[in-house]
Amino acid sequence: MPTPQQLEVAAHSLIAVLGVWLGLTVFTRSRALSSRIFTFLSLALVVWSCAIILQRLSGSLPAVQIGHAIEETAGALIVPATAHLSLAIAAEGHPTGGRRRVIGVLYVLSVLFALPGIVDPAAPISLVAPHLSLGPVPGAVLGWAWIASRLGTLSIGAVWLLEAFRGTPRADPRRRQLGVTLATVVVAAVGGAIRFLPVLGETDPWIGISLVAVAMILAAAAVLPAGVFFAAEVAGKAFWTSIGLGLGLFLLVGALVAVDTASRSLLGLDLPLLTAMALVVTIAVYEPAATWLRARLRDRSPRAIARERLVRALGQSTLTTQAADAGVQPALTRLTRALDLAGAVVVRPDGAIVASDGLEPEGPHQPTVALIADGEAVGELRLGRARSGAQLSSRDEELVRLTARYLAAALRTGRREDEQADALTDLSEDRAELDSTASTLHAALLRHASAPPGLHVFALGTLRVERGGERIQRWGGEKAGTRQAQGLFAFLFDRGERGVAKDEALELIWPDTDLERADLAFHRTLGGLRHTLDPDGRSGKQVIRFYNDRYRLDPALVEWSDVGAFLGRLDEARATSDRKEALRLLEAARALYRGEYLDDCPFYGDSAHVDDRREALRGRCVDLLLAVGEGYEQAGDRVSAAAAYRDALALSDDCPPAQAGLARLAHQG
Repeated sequence: MPTPQQLEVAAHSLIAVLGVWLGLTVFTRSRALSSRIFTFLSLALVVWSCAIILQRLSGSLPAVQIGHAIEETAGALIVPATAHLSLAIAAEGHPTGGRRRVIGVLYVLSVLFALPGIVDPAAPISLVAPHLSLGPVPGAVLGWAWIASRLGTLSIGAVWLLEAFRGTPRADPRRRQLGVTLATVVVAAVGGAIRFLPVLGETDPWIGISLVAVAMILAAAAVLPAGVFFAAEVAGKAFWTSIGLGLGLFLLVGALVAVDTASRSLLGLDLPLLTAMALVVTIAVYEPAATWLRARLRDRSPRAIARERLVRALGQSTLTTQAADAGVQPALTRLTRALDLAGAVVVRPDGAIVASDGLEPEGPHQPTVALIADGEAVGELRLGRARSGAQLSSRDEELVRLTARYLAAALRTGRREDEQADALTDLSEDRAELDSTASTLHAALLRHASAPPGLHVFALGTLRVERGGERIQRWGGEKAGTRQAQGLFAFLFDRGERGVAKDEALELIWPDTDLERADLAFHRTLGGLRHTLDPDGRSGKQVIRFYNDRYRLDPALVEWSDVGAFLGRLDEARATSDRKEALRLLEAARALYRGEYLDDCPFYGDSAHVDDRREALRGRCVDLLLAVGEGYEQAGDRVSAAAAYRDALALSDDCPPAQAGLARLAHQG
C-alpha cells in the first residue's frame, strides 16, 4: 500500500504535469483574457506543486526552506487568480472597472496574509501554533481571518459566475461554459478547504490535492472554447481531447519515472540508459497515440479530415477552431436577447434558413437587413418585433448593422471554407487514386521484370514454340507424354477465349481409354503442360485457367504468333493507299505462311476441330497471293506475278483468278 506522503506526491505530480500541458495548450491556442489568466493560474499551480514535492522528498534543509517560501508565494496567487478567471469568463473578457478593482484588492490581501509565512516560516498565519500573533489579536484569529479571506475570494468568483449563469438563456451555448466554470470553482473551493481547514488529518492532504487537479481539468474545458461566438459542440470536443491528451501525457511521464526507478533499484544502473530509451519510445509513440485518440473522439469523415487540414493550413488550432459560419446561430441568439426581440432568422438568397431564434418574423413590415460581403449578397437578416413593442433606437440599429456585417462575413467565409474543404477532399481522392495507380504500376513493372519471356508460337506450318529464342522440345512432365501435351497446347491455343472442355480433350487425345484412366492421364498431362509453360511456378495455375467448366490458355502467355502477325500484315496492307508499301506488307505476310495451319501437330493437327480455321487461313493466303500477283503484274514484273499465281493454284486447285492471271501473262509474252 502506498503511504499518504506517496499519494500526496503523486497527486502533486499529476497537477504539475497537467498544469504544464493544459496551461501551454490554452496559451498557444487562444488569445482571450480568460486564456491568459488560466495559463497564469496553471503555472502557479505547477510551481506550488513542485515546491511541495521538493519539501517532501528533499533531504536538504535550505532546499526545504526555499520550497516552503515558493509554496506560500504561489499559494497566495492561486486563490485570487481563480476568482480572476471566474470574473473573466463571467464578463466574457470585459469586466467592469469596479470588479477589476475588487480583484486587485483580493490579490493584495492574499499576498499580505502569505507574507509572514514567506519571511519567517516559523511564525506563519495559521490556525495552529506556532503562528503569528499581532498584539492583542491571537494567532488563531488571524488564522481564521486568513481562511475566511480565501473562502470569501472563491465565493466572490462563484457569485459572479452564478449571476452570469442565471442571466444566460438555456438555449445559449455559453450557459454550458458558465456551468463548467462554476463547477470548477466549487470543486477547487472544496479541495482547497480540505487542504487548509482542519477537516482531515495531516496524513490525508492528497484528497484535497486530487480535487484541485480535477478542478484544473474542468477549468481547461471552460476556457478552451472561450471564443466570441462558439458552437455548443466545441466545448465538448475541447474538453474530452484536453483530458485524454493530458492524462495520456501524465501516464507517459509516470512510465518514464517508473523505468528510471526500476533501472536504479532493480538493475543497479546509475546511468539513465533505460530512461533514455524509454524517452525515445515516448517521443516516437506519443504523436501517433495522440492522433489515434483524436480520431476516436472526432468525426473522421473525408470532409472532416479535409476541414482539419484546411484549419492547419490557415495556422489555426484544430482543437478549438470551428467552421466560420458556426458562429451565426450564437450571434443571432445573443442579438435577439440583447434587443429583447420575439425572434429573428437568417436566410440565404435561395430562402434556406441558416439560423433562427424565437418566433420567425412574419408580415411585410418586419425589419430586414441585407447581408452583403465584398459586394456579394449572401443572405438577409429578418428581425421580429421587440417584446416591449418599442421601436429600435439608433443604438439598437447600430448593433444590428454590426451584427449584419459579422453574419455576412461568417456566411461568405463559411461558404468559401466549404468550397476549399470540398476541393481538398477531391484532391485527397485524386492523390489516393494516384498512389494506387503508382502501386499498381510498380507491381506491374516488378512482375514484368521478373516474369519469364513470353512464347513465340509458329502455327502456320509445323507447330513450333520458342521461349527466349529456344525451341520447346519436351512438352510433358515425368508422367505425361510430350505428344499428348503438345496436342493439348495446340487445342488450347486454337480455341483461345472459347476454351476447351475436358470431355473434348479426352475424346481427342484418349478416345480408346476408359474414362477413369483417361481422366487421370488428362490431369497428369495438364500438370506437365503447366510446368512446361511456367517452369519456375511463378504464375501457378494461371497459365491455364479453369472457369465455367472450360480450360483456357492465358492470353498474356503468348508474346507473339505467326498467325497474329500474318493477319496483322494483311490488315495493314488493306489500310494503306501506297501500292509499294501494300506490296511490301503482303510479301511479309506471304513469308509467314510456311504451310497449312498446325500441320503435322500431334492429335490436333489431324482432327476435325482444326479444319475450319485451317481452311479460313488458307483462303486468306490465296487472296494474298492473288493480290501480290496483281501487284507485280501492274508493276511489269511478269516473273514474280506468275510465281504468285502458281502458288495460289498450289493452295487451291480451283482458282479461276489465278488461272486468268497466268493466261494474261502468257498472252503478253
